[in-house]
Amino acid sequence: MCPGTACRQQAKILTAAALLLGASGCSLISLKSPERPLSARDSNARILTREYSAHFIAAVEKSADETTAGETDAVVLTNTLRWKVGASTQSVRAATQIAPMMSFLDTWALALQMQAFLADSNTGGSLFGSHQDTFRAVADAQAENADVLAQRVIAPKEFQKYHTFVQSYVSRYPILDLTFARAPIVELWSRETGSEVKLVDSLGTIPEAMSDFGDRLQIYGETLPSQTLWKTELALRDSGYSRLEIREELAQLDRRFDRMAAAAEGAPALMRDAVRDVRQTLLTIIDKVNRSSEAMFLAFHDERVALTADIQAERAKALVAVDEQRKALVLDAAKLSDQMITTAGQELRRLAREVILLIILFSIVALGLPFAAGYFVGRGRRVPAR
Repeated sequence: MCPGTACRQQAKILTAAALLLGASGCSLISLKSPERPLSARDSNARILTREYSAHFIAAVEKSADETTAGETDAVVLTNTLRWKVGASTQSVRAATQIAPMMSFLDTWALALQMQAFLADSNTGGSLFGSHQDTFRAVADAQAENADVLAQRVIAPKEFQKYHTFVQSYVSRYPILDLTFARAPIVELWSRETGSEVKLVDSLGTIPEAMSDFGDRLQIYGETLPSQTLWKTELALRDSGYSRLEIREELAQLDRRFDRMAAAAEGAPALMRDAVRDVRQTLLTIIDKVNRSSEAMFLAFHDERVALTADIQAERAKALVAVDEQRKALVLDAAKLSDQMITTAGQELRRLAREVILLIILFSIVALGLPFAAGYFVGRGRRVPAR
């Protein structure tokens, strides 16, 4: 029997040896972090999609501005403004999704939907009067650019799969009017292909996630002011006002100031009439400016609320995905711990068996060796009988 302290020390040594043997029995032990860098395809898809979206919005805005420069038809002007607002808004929403490939598919589908919408046989085929061919040329060019971009982003062996899905989506969910209302493409992709889009795999590393968040804020910051102005102008048009009418009111105000100056030099009575006219004009202009400001603030508020909702929704989805990954990591750690304990017990039992076997062998050798030595010595000394 050994003293208590010595026995405890020996037990610790044996346990440590067993754990080392159990660890050596495992091929590789590593705890994986949920943080995973984006693949080269996803990184390229995110960069090229947002670059394409910027060119898409610029082309839409340029064609719309060229149309409104010399157009006097109120219907065409209103439709042009609605087209510019709807196309740019949907392009930003598609390009700023978390999953890079879903963002690209949404952007690609938007270009093809807009091309189909402006065709002669569809509802958008006669909305812009004599400028219809100009808008159709822009839509055709953007759809062609999206097809070329798809061939750069998607591998040849997967291209047909994505192309078939986009064509099916465009034919099943066409754009019906200038509001550009569209079905969510991520849910349809998950349902039709049976492959779930994991948001946690789309976040990338922490630097990549922070860079993506900064890029999205920059995109919203660059497009939100213009969209707010366009929506304000659209609200004014819906209320019966236009930029030409406001300019005419200002020009009329300048003429009345000239009349007031002339009246001041002539007759005081005319001066009073001129002041009264100017006051009335100022009140009219202030009223229109107030309405314009209210419409602008309402549009800006709606955009800010939508932006906040999108960011919160994406943040909630990311947190849910990270939480699920964390739970999976905890389960893996528990399984790994159980495996280590099981392996350590097996190795400890094997080591104990080997130690007992060695003790038995040593006992056999220690006890049998003297008898064997005595036997051979006695046999050597025995005198043969004559």
